[in-house]
Amino acid sequence: MTGISHLLIRTERTGDEAGIRAVHLAAFAHDGQQGTAEANLVDALRAAAAFPPELSVVAEADGRIIGHLLISHASIETASGAVPCLALAPLAVLPGYEHLHTGTKLMRHALARAARSGHRLMVVLGHPKYYRRFGFRPAPPRGITCRWPVPPEAFMVLELVPGALDGVRGIARYHTAFDDL
Repeated sequence: MTGISHLLIRTERTGDEAGIRAVHLAAFAHDGQQGTAEANLVDALRAAAAFPPELSVVAEADGRIIGHLLISHASIETASGAVPCLALAPLAVLPGYEHLHTGTKLMRHALARAARSGHRLMVVLGHPKYYRRFGFRPAPPRGITCRWPVPPEAFMVLELVPGALDGVRGIARYHTAFDDL
């Protein structure tokens, strides 16, 4: 897409729900299927108030939502109890707007906001090459595993505070809405 005069990265507001849903439906569509699983996940997490409101971030171009990133509450279950963390998912950009580096801008904004808000750890299940650019590293070598069978290189963790993983070993637990994916 050309002709974008203004790209704004901001927190989700009331009234953004339909635009956010449309982004996920389009971004995750493949083989003739819409991205309903991801769109439904966002709706379920919103309905459960399962994320810090400031960590649902949209990209808006000339008044249209073209990207969305959601970071929800999670935990790492350790032998001595639950350690709070965040889970990044999903991240979506409307097809045709990737050239604006929309995903990168959403990531940088959300990660900075999460760190400023006092969060210490974040996990993500995604493409290693993409998420490594933002400091994520494979979680299993650091003693953090995923509750689902996933490729170990695709499950990653990020210390938002240096040393936040010191002594933390366990299983990452996402909100139950992820179980429906």
